[in-house]
Amino acid sequence: MSIKINGKDVPVVKATAVMTLSNLKTGVKYETEKEWKALGIDPKEIRRDIKITVPSLDLFAKTK
Repeated sequence: MSIKINGKDVPVVKATAVMTLSNLKTGVKYETEKEWKALGIDPKEIRRDIKITVPSLDLFAKTK
């Protein structure tokens, strides 16, 4: 699949994202936002780590 940008076909890359929620003070990990919100934890104490994975790209492609 590709899209047009400035008249050129640009391939669309499929990526996956995984978010990890944890408490800054205790280190406890939570599965969802609802879980820590139900416990009444201050949002300032929540750490959100996001890992995005994309397929490898050809960095040495030939140009015209």
